[in-house]
Amino acid sequence: MPTIKNGVSLLKKHNLIFVFSLFLITTVVCSCKSTPTSVVVNPLDLLDENSAFYIAVPSQADPELGIRVIQNNIPNLTEQDAKKIFERINKIYAGITRTKRTTEIQAVADGNIPVKYMPKILSSKNGWKNVTYSPNNSSDEYKVYMYNQMDLAFPSNNIACFGRDIYSVIDKYDYIKKSSNSLEEQTSLQNYSSLPQHLYSWLEGAENEIRFYAVKPQSFLTILTGSNLDLKLFDVQGAFFTDVNFPSQYILDITFNFKNSKYLKAGKTLLTLAFGLTDSQSITINDNSLEIKGIKISKEQLYKLLIL
Repeated sequence: MPTIKNGVSLLKKHNLIFVFSLFLITTVVCSCKSTPTSVVVNPLDLLDENSAFYIAVPSQADPELGIRVIQNNIPNLTEQDAKKIFERINKIYAGITRTKRTTEIQAVADGNIPVKYMPKILSSKNGWKNVTYSPNNSSDEYKVYMYNQMDLAFPSNNIACFGRDIYSVIDKYDYIKKSSNSLEEQTSLQNYSSLPQHLYSWLEGAENEIRFYAVKPQSFLTILTGSNLDLKLFDVQGAFFTDVNFPSQYILDITFNFKNSKYLKAGKTLLTLAFGLTDSQSITINDNSLEIKGIKISKEQLYKLLIL
């Protein structure tokens, strides 16, 4: 006869432990088989490769710029509401294309988005319409808000997207979210993004500074320098840092990638004149690239560049 302790036989107690252990093992195994791999969507993956100019704006780099981006791209949004939204944003990525007549923007933001609060702001009373959109071969539905030519969506509590080709952005979000690729594939920068890897890495690395990349740098340089410079460039990349001594201006570090060394020599002379540089500010990196550090420009000049 098994020993009795506190009214429960040891044999019965062992049986209970065995059954409970078997239940736990079965639950874990079944869960592993039935639950697909969860993929965290990086908002930068949602931008397409069709913009001429890209920019990454971390919230801590320049709160005023972040609030302007939100307020100027969400019609009928008060500054107070823009500030409330911006307080939840970590970083904004945007692709911009300017022509003589129009400016197109495709932007995404990550953070703790107050999605439940949005219908109160983006209401019919404020001139907004909305539709429910479901990507092909998907059972999920996404609310898209529209005001004239502006489209806006919040595919999750962590991502907001607005501007050009919003439905393509949602399609890509839905695809990535449902992906069940291996962990190794998920960590690859180029697994989902259509941007070149060097551009993707440059933007993603922005923390305390505003980073930009001009794929078609001509219009960017015209606004920045006030001169129509034809420098024969492949691209331009750089970063804006708030000047700690003069908070109303930026310190700009910028790299110009020329098509060949001949164009670099001519370009260096033109840029020196356009920016009013000293020899100590320009550094030739290699035969085709020129880096300039310490350029001082007003914040309003950057806001003008971004049509803000």
